[in-house]
Amino acid sequence: MHATFDDIRPTRLIDEPNRRRLRRRRGVSPGMAAIVAILFAAALVLFAGREAPPAAPPATHAAAPPPDWTDIANPLQLYDLAAPEFAHSTQSYAARRNRFGGRQDILTFGGLDGRSPFFRLTLYRLGGEKAVDVPLFVALVRLAASAELSIVRTANVAVLPTRFGPIEAADVDLAAGNAAPVPCLGFRGAGLDGYFRFGGFACGGMAMPVSRPALACLLDRLELDGGGDPDLVGFFAASELRRDPRCVGAALGPDMSRTDWNWIDENDAPPPLKLRKMR
Repeated sequence: MHATFDDIRPTRLIDEPNRRRLRRRRGVSPGMAAIVAILFAAALVLFAGREAPPAAPPATHAAAPPPDWTDIANPLQLYDLAAPEFAHSTQSYAARRNRFGGRQDILTFGGLDGRSPFFRLTLYRLGGEKAVDVPLFVALVRLAASAELSIVRTANVAVLPTRFGPIEAADVDLAAGNAAPVPCLGFRGAGLDGYFRFGGFACGGMAMPVSRPALACLLDRLELDGGGDPDLVGFFAASELRRDPRCVGAALGPDMSRTDWNWIDENDAPPPLKLRKMR
């Protein structure tokens, strides 16, 4: 006996009325379809109204500000100081430029060893930067730090006349590292309404410190070689009229055969360490 396709077809097992009832159970009611449609429309509205978060800005690395001071390699020497006393000593000339246009020139003669003279002079021509006025002691501490030196003691502040106008001078004990301090004169002065400033240290040996008249005569030898700054040229030219005729010869100091000195403590020695420090 042979089976036919109609004999094994499963759909014959379900009658037509039951098939229609099964379809109604599996279908979605009209009310449910309406609710689904409303929810779907609301989701579309919410999705359309939601803005995408702004894209994160690209990572940037803030550039470091330029340094206030930049050393000048092989600087043109704007100042000259004829000092035969330092002919056999080491001499150096350095300069640096401020980012706002100012310039510092530093002349150094000898070394701070307590056996031979030492002189360091910093000349500052301001540009667009603003210089803050500070007490003499603070200014000397900064000048010493720039030369990797330290001030142990400061006393006897006085005003000293020079060809560049009055300057402040004080006895200081200056030390290099852990070496014994050397008696020196620390000083500072200014011109051009404060737009030209200078200062530094003048040191002799332990046995013969530099006197105030000797310091004035040493500054008397300073010359301006660069002529690109008309105001500074005029300042130096005017100072020529104030040169002291007693600063003669090659010795580090005035002509001591003259007796009409008007400086304070022309043969001054460093004060004893027990004197009161400058405040």
